[in-house]
Amino acid sequence: MYTTRFRACSAAVCAATLCVMGATSLPALASSSPSPSAVSPLDKQLLTAAHQGNLWEIATSQQAQSAATTACVKRVGADFIRDHRTLDAGVVKTAAQLGVTLPSGQTAAQLRQTAALKSLAGTSAYDAAWLKAQYSAHVQTLALIDKEIASGTNPLVKSLAKSARPVVARHTQMVNRGVCHA
Repeated sequence: MYTTRFRACSAAVCAATLCVMGATSLPALASSSPSPSAVSPLDKQLLTAAHQGNLWEIATSQQAQSAATTACVKRVGADFIRDHRTLDAGVVKTAAQLGVTLPSGQTAAQLRQTAALKSLAGTSAYDAAWLKAQYSAHVQTLALIDKEIASGTNPLVKSLAKSARPVVARHTQMVNRGVCHA
């Protein structure tokens, strides 16, 4: 009987000791880098915003193929369609790997902006509005990408942001301040 109590007591002491030792090592564990599968709110925000942004870029750039009046806007739009399809494939793949559910469509604001652009189709006002909208969207996207690169936690999302940055920066220059640069 003594042996059984001793073993039970020893097990309890061992468990308590491990618990205390584990508790003292928690700060070290908390300060270590997050696990590769950890997805922060910022990581999710980037994936969601990038996906919806890509959908918007593709839709408005397809619209520009028939609604724009200048060859430059049509040419830039064609580049945007190609590049944003590629970027979105990476976003969708990364989100799937991480178990992040992406929205199925654009935001309500994006849909309103697409409709507003469509109402100007075939006029020079369309081209100016499209360029201005594209510039603003790309500047905002660059800011979010830079925030993810600096503060994101998931290596896959950070890598995605790093690879997208030069493409988005080039697009920003193509529509710099609402002026077309093919």
